[in-house]
Amino acid sequence: MDTTLVMVTLLSMGMAAALSVIVWRMLRDERQRSEARVAALSVMVTRPAAPRRPPPALDLPIRTAAASAASSAVSSPAAAAAPIGSMFAEPAAASPWGHRFAVMAGLALFIASGILFALASSDSGVAAKSAAGPHAPAQQAAAPAAAGLELVSLRDSRKADSLTITGMVRNPQGATLTRVTVTAYTFDDKGSFLASGRALIDVTSLAPADESPFVVTVPVTDAVARYRIGFRGEDGRVIAHVDKRQ
Repeated sequence: MDTTLVMVTLLSMGMAAALSVIVWRMLRDERQRSEARVAALSVMVTRPAAPRRPPPALDLPIRTAAASAASSAVSSPAAAAAPIGSMFAEPAAASPWGHRFAVMAGLALFIASGILFALASSDSGVAAKSAAGPHAPAQQAAAPAAAGLELVSLRDSRKADSLTITGMVRNPQGATLTRVTVTAYTFDDKGSFLASGRALIDVTSLAPADESPFVVTVPVTDAVARYRIGFRGEDGRVIAHVDKRQ
C-alpha cells in the first residue's frame, strides 16, 4: 500500500508540473497577443492622416449667435486636447484564469483519485487471493460435495449428573462417511449454555443408504430445558443433517 501511495503522489506531481507548463505557455501567448494589439493600435494612432482635398465652396446661410457659440465650444482647445489614446483603451475585465485554474485542479484531483481507487482495488484483490492460498479453489469445490445425514430417531434420558441422548442417523448421499462425531449441547430455560458431550456414531464407516445408532452423554447437573445436536466429519467439517423423525 505504501508503494501505491508513492506512485500516486509521483503521478500527481507530474500532472501538476505538466499543467503548470501548459498554463505558463498559454499566459505567455496571451501576453504576446495583447502586446501586439497595443503596438498595432499605437501605430494606427500616430500615423499622419493623408492630405485631403479642400471641399468646394458653398454658399451657406449666416449662422446665428447660438450656432456660433456651439461651434466655438466644439473647436475649443480643451476639446482638442482630449487624449486620443483613451479612445482605444480596453475596459478592465476580470481574468478568466481563476476559473480555469479551479477546473484544472479539480480535473487533476479526480484523475488522481480514480487511479488511487483502481490501484487500491487491485491490491485488495491480490491480498484476498494470497490469503485464500493456492488450495482455496479445491476447498471450495469440495465444500458442496460434503454429504448430509438424516436424523431418523432421537430420544433422551435424564440422570442426576448426566443427560444421555440416543438416536439413529442415515447416510442418503453417494459418499461414504467415516468416523462421524455427534456433539450434544444443553441449555437452561433462559437459553444459557450448560454443558456439552461428544461421541462417535456406532458405525465407523457409514456407506450410502446405511444407518447407524449413536449414544452421547452430557455431564450436567442443572435442569436442562432443551438440547441441540450436531455432526462433524473426520476432517472436522460440519455435516448438515435433516430431521426425518416420524
